Amino acid sequence: MLTLSPSAVDAVDSLLHSPEVPDDAGLRIRTAGESQLSIEIATEPAPGDQVIEEGGARVFVDSEAAPMLDNAELDARTEGDQVAFGLTPTGGNNSSVTGE
Repeated sequence: MLTLSPSAVDAVDSLLHSPEVPDDAGLRIRTAGESQLSIEIATEPAPGDQVIEEGGARVFVDSEAAPMLDNAELDARTEGDQVAFGLTPTGGNNSSVTGE
């Protein structure tokens, strides 16, 4: 299962606590092609999503993306108002996630 780095927890928590984001929302990671992933803020998990909750951060991983993220850690880097998410392998290959 996907794990979250402390910087990812902080970044996701910050994104989800904007006034326009509903309380039960989460950051959803889904497939966007053969071996690509995308992220978006979702109001609730879709049926079959894995739900990861840690330190105020909620991440929903769609059932097709979950196997690709089994041995990965979501990381985040913040520069000004921009957040860049990436994946660090915990036993697999290094990848990146793009936001929509």
